[in-house]
Amino acid sequence: MRKEASLEQWKILYEAATRIKELKPWEKFWDMDLIGIRYGADEETVFFSILGHGGDCYGIAVYEGYEGLNSFLMLAMQQSMNLTPEYAMFNQRNLTCYWGNRDELTVNQRKIIKDLGYTYRGKNQWLYFLSYEPGYYPYNMDEDEVLRMSTYLQDLELALRYYDETDMHVDFENGNMFLFAFGRDKKTWNFGEEALPFTVFQFGNLLITDEALLSDLPKVPKCNAVLEAEVSVLGASVTDKKYDRPANPALSLLGDANTGTVIKFEMVGPEDDAIVMLAEILIGFIFRYGAPKEIRVSNVIVEAGLEQICNVCGIKLRRVKRLQGLDEFIQGMYHRYSL
Repeated sequence: MRKEASLEQWKILYEAATRIKELKPWEKFWDMDLIGIRYGADEETVFFSILGHGGDCYGIAVYEGYEGLNSFLMLAMQQSMNLTPEYAMFNQRNLTCYWGNRDELTVNQRKIIKDLGYTYRGKNQWLYFLSYEPGYYPYNMDEDEVLRMSTYLQDLELALRYYDETDMHVDFENGNMFLFAFGRDKKTWNFGEEALPFTVFQFGNLLITDEALLSDLPKVPKCNAVLEAEVSVLGASVTDKKYDRPANPALSLLGDANTGTVIKFEMVGPEDDAIVMLAEILIGFIFRYGAPKEIRVSNVIVEAGLEQICNVCGIKLRRVKRLQGLDEFIQGMYHRYSL
């Protein structure tokens, strides 16, 4: 059950962010220069990306734990992984504050600012906060997120002041971060340069454990089909009473590469895995029509999701730059849901 933050809780968060703005961290850090704040085990490190060195959009993105860091790396590596900007952005898992323009804010966000007594004027001055979570559209923070973000920004302020006072120089370009590590009960702390735990996106292969299925798949006859397989995120805000925030559905698609025909697609909600759904669609095709001779995918995430099936069935799995057959359908769906 979603619980909204009180005005007093929002006040603490706005005060912390306002103090950080006065430090102008974007003048010292690029968005790829990560700051880590550690609260215990390595896996509990919170990673901060400072936005705005180029002067376009000021902000602070907070990535919690190794899962959060992996989300950041997906965004950072989207071009090399051939991911669409929509897929990378809407699969983020972070808490972010922005200093943007008035027209970027929702009615609720403007009301919070008004109730707190803040007045902003001009470009890149309006402070607001968003929560990003895969499967959902970016949304206003709930109470728990506001409380966590307040703690993170207060600790970041301390870390930034030590960074300035000690004239730190970190080799960010070679995979290091500025780390600020708290001791027990946050009564002591250390700081310095440390290597990031990993510097490339970690994607997992989908593994089928159903022995009967793994036994039946290789026995299916082959067919001459050449297929395209893709997972895409709509980038649409869909309100549903069973979710406490707007959903952002994904599409799992299988198409014929030669004709451009979409064989089957499923719209996937936040509670389901779009890669798993794509694998199920492919298995259904195989048992109905036979194992295709080739499947084309556009990125390593989909490739990893289908690799086991293709190996078991003797299907050629090929990564290509563009899925021409599915692209037109996907663009049509984007247009439909953006209206």
